[in-house]
Amino acid sequence: MSHNNEDLLKNIKRQAKRLAKLLSCQLGQAQESLAICLYCCDSYSDLIAKIKSESFDNPLITLTALSPHSELFLLKLLASNLDRIIGNFEKKFPGSNISEEMVVSLFGLSFNEFKVEISN
Repeated sequence: MSHNNEDLLKNIKRQAKRLAKLLSCQLGQAQESLAICLYCCDSYSDLIAKIKSESFDNPLITLTALSPHSELFLLKLLASNLDRIIGNFEKKFPGSNISEEMVVSLFGLSFNEFKVEISN
């Protein structure tokens, strides 16, 4: 992976801030939810530890590098896991109506551009 750990940590901090805003929740709750629902980690501290140890045995951890202008494989990885991610959020936040657009926006991506990119 071409990103260093500090870049990945900055990305997840931005993602958590976006999630807190979307769900109108505290940053700590957003961080924990991001780790569990999006990255399938046990906790936010577990996510941080995996990034710092460069343990990418869980392919979803590579999504920490996803941002605008990322490589196509990261966009496709997100696309192939969107249903599971949305299901995880729905379990944690019943009735929150988390959509594909909302999940994609956590990465600072335009949903329309995302759809165009993954269709190529």
